[in-house]
Amino acid sequence: MWFKKKEETSSDKYFTEEWYQKWQQAINNSNDFKRKAKNWNAPLILKFDPLPEQFKDEDAIGFFLNLKYGECTELRYARKNDSDISDVILSADEETWIRLIEDKKDPTSSIMNGRLKLEKGSLVLLSTRKKAAKSLLETAPVFKESQQKREFVERVKKRSTEDSVHKHFKTAKTGLNLYSYPMQLFQKAKQFGIWNPADIDFEKDKKDWDNLTDDEKKILIHLAALFIAGEEAVTLDLLPLIQAIAREGRIEEEIFLTSFLWEEAKHTEFFSLFVRDVIGYQPDFEKYHAPFYKRVFYEKLPADLNRLNTDVSPLAQLKASGTYNMIVEGTLAETGYAAFSKMLNENQLLPGLQEGIIKLKQDESRHIAFGIYLIKRLLEENPDQKTAFENHLEELLDDATNIIHEIFEPYDIVPFGLDKEWFLNYAIRQYQLRIDKLGLY
Repeated sequence: MWFKKKEETSSDKYFTEEWYQKWQQAINNSNDFKRKAKNWNAPLILKFDPLPEQFKDEDAIGFFLNLKYGECTELRYARKNDSDISDVILSADEETWIRLIEDKKDPTSSIMNGRLKLEKGSLVLLSTRKKAAKSLLETAPVFKESQQKREFVERVKKRSTEDSVHKHFKTAKTGLNLYSYPMQLFQKAKQFGIWNPADIDFEKDKKDWDNLTDDEKKILIHLAALFIAGEEAVTLDLLPLIQAIAREGRIEEEIFLTSFLWEEAKHTEFFSLFVRDVIGYQPDFEKYHAPFYKRVFYEKLPADLNRLNTDVSPLAQLKASGTYNMIVEGTLAETGYAAFSKMLNENQLLPGLQEGIIKLKQDESRHIAFGIYLIKRLLEENPDQKTAFENHLEELLDDATNIIHEIFEPYDIVPFGLDKEWFLNYAIRQYQLRIDKLGLY
């Protein structure tokens, strides 16, 4: 269960008049908040839904805070009419607010995870204030220590001579489970994944490209730069996962993963063909790889996957699939594909690129489906790893949203009407869709 049981949180001590008065005093005594919130000027409501009895007695819906450049000039119970004067309204149930206060969690990450609901305000603007928002919650009085989180010990398994010797073959002893989910995905891969990037006609794309403005070309090269390296990265880094699955004798899963790797290789080829046949020269793609992009694709993705060469523990496998399937494919790539489609469909441009993106999305949908299957299997077998896995995803989601901020930084006006708010909201919806399927948080 994500939150603590009610009797463990001493909730009757929270959210009283005495409590919020102490909170306001703590906010204004916090040098950390003064520094991080010096440019934050926003009245906001922390709303409770459903309402605890004590709020009903006060005819309140939550707390109203008036933040002005590093100070809290007003903190009181919020009334319904305060919604009209508030720039931001965050909503959650009582247990969630208690957990956020006790664990000192970043509220903006909680919005992205679906714990908090942003009823009013800009997600883009709020995400630029994440350090100040976290500092704000850190000042809130805590009456009882947080429940101790379990410590997880990763078992390191190195391949031994015995591991490399086959004791038997499943197909000879029991036969394949042809009705298993991985084998169903394999059938779909054979049916829908047989397409050749070299067969895509880029003739019309080249003509369209020559008629684009310099700014329009720049944003397309920018997005292509993220994909061309990203597709190569996932092609390079998938092998340790295949080997880990193979060493466990899960032949059906391994069979599907062979198509998985082949498809990632085709995606890498597709973007290289687009560069050659449409852009016509090799741009300096690496200049578009900003710090958070590098953190995920240059560092964390290979680290989480290659850890499986020496550590095939359930947590190591969860982290690998979470990074690869949940974040890189399920959040970042899916959002990038949607952005390409939005730009190109609405402007009837680059039909070859559009065709390839449709094929890539079909392939990736199977990859993500396998990732959800694998994560669910691992969590069912190892429920004690859930919290550690959630924390891993939360850290990566923060990196992913920062990559989106990086994409928009070079542009005063983004070509094709691309909007950062749309980008962020789409990414978060994709992420929340997957965590809902997994029953996380």
